[in-house]
Amino acid sequence: MKKYLVIAILIAAILTMGSASAITIQVSSMKLGTSPLITGTLAGPHGGGGGCHNNTNMTELTGVLTYNGTAFTIGTTVLSFGCYNYLNQTSPYDFDGDGNIETRMNELLGLVGTSITVEGYIRCQNTRLIVFYINGVQWRTCSMVSTLL
Repeated sequence: MKKYLVIAILIAAILTMGSASAITIQVSSMKLGTSPLITGTLAGPHGGGGGCHNNTNMTELTGVLTYNGTAFTIGTTVLSFGCYNYLNQTSPYDFDGDGNIETRMNELLGLVGTSITVEGYIRCQNTRLIVFYINGVQWRTCSMVSTLL
């Protein structure tokens, strides 16, 4: 499918050049690359927060939270909890249940290795979840989505 798209773009470019020059394209040696999925706590704007939550059409995911130093995951799904600045703010809730209100990042680190339930919106061909709720407690609000992804 990607080859056909590239060929279509090349044909369109050739037609708009207005030249009678002969151009040879060897499709068999054409290489198409993909950029790696941006992961981790600094996920950036990739995937967007489209369709701000109204508690409908959210996906719930339950499993053991893991962290590899750059990405929080449950299984193969990357969890987007927000940008660096957001994660370094004081959390409004003791998500890890240790009796201390810490930064949002430290609350998440306290959950690593435990089974949690997150709710949010699936993006990036079902590989990334933009998290709005952790264990039923609101993690972020809709108005913050555009600045926190």
